[in-house]
Amino acid sequence: MRKMISIFVSGILIGAGGLIGLWPCAADGRSVETPNVVYILADDLGYGDVHALNIKSSIPTPNMDRLAGEGMTFTDAHSGSAVCTPTRYGILTGRYCWRSRVKRGVLNGYSKHLIEPDRVTVADLFKQAGYATACIGKWHLGMDMPSHPKGQQYLGGGDPIKNGPRSIGFDTFYGVSASLDMPPYVFIEDEHFEEMTTTNFQTRGFPTYSRGGKMAPGFRHEDGLDILTKKATDYIKAQDGKPFFLYFPMTAPHKPVLPHPRFRGKTSLGPYGDFIVQVDWTVGQVLNTLDELGLVDDTLVILTSDNGSFMY
Repeated sequence: MRKMISIFVSGILIGAGGLIGLWPCAADGRSVETPNVVYILADDLGYGDVHALNIKSSIPTPNMDRLAGEGMTFTDAHSGSAVCTPTRYGILTGRYCWRSRVKRGVLNGYSKHLIEPDRVTVADLFKQAGYATACIGKWHLGMDMPSHPKGQQYLGGGDPIKNGPRSIGFDTFYGVSASLDMPPYVFIEDEHFEEMTTTNFQTRGFPTYSRGGKMAPGFRHEDGLDILTKKATDYIKAQDGKPFFLYFPMTAPHKPVLPHPRFRGKTSLGPYGDFIVQVDWTVGQVLNTLDELGLVDDTLVILTSDNGSFMY
């Protein structure tokens, strides 16, 4: 029996103090003083999309249902701002989002850093406790890309990006700077673009909506969640007994609504329903990795969403 696996859904925002305080117990009742913590943040997951929370949902979500069944479900939640950037600021700093410079709305893919370099974050607290720390996924809290002449965007290469995730407590970062509907369309590893953004992406309409802008030649939106999932599971496998904190902010089911081809047609609700199936599969890959490594009794899994669905 997995007593430590928990699900936090419908916008629960866990700040620095709350997250550190959620110590699990193993199945045999012993205390786990340094449990691994995996914080999975879905992007625009609707409350009613998860079958465990809505028996009328026609979308199969067996892995999220498993979390709800084996752990705890919290359904009474309140948020100071129900969009991407403020949610992430609150989760990592434990502060009200409106105490930052962003009083409304969100940042874009080229925005300057939002979290002050001297601000203590959840990742800092875990590092102080001897944990390995990683952020894999969608950042959307700003980072300082090297400046270029007016009218030009940073293409990658050259000087490193500053004031990103690794400046506020994370040992490693792999992901995208903002939502997958915002350029630059390129993966970032630590402080560098994985590729130069030498191609131009043309704007798409809803629901595959994406803004036009710079893109790396090898970047495909449909592959994004698969790539991040593998990075996350590979990170878990590489820790070899050291306690770790993995912050895994997924890029889905936020627009562009582009499930991988192998998930298309899995539901009767079109691409959005199919995308939820892929999100659930992603959660399952993380849980299966913990199972395979025998880490189930030493790991706290938290799943939540930054806000409700954008679909209409």
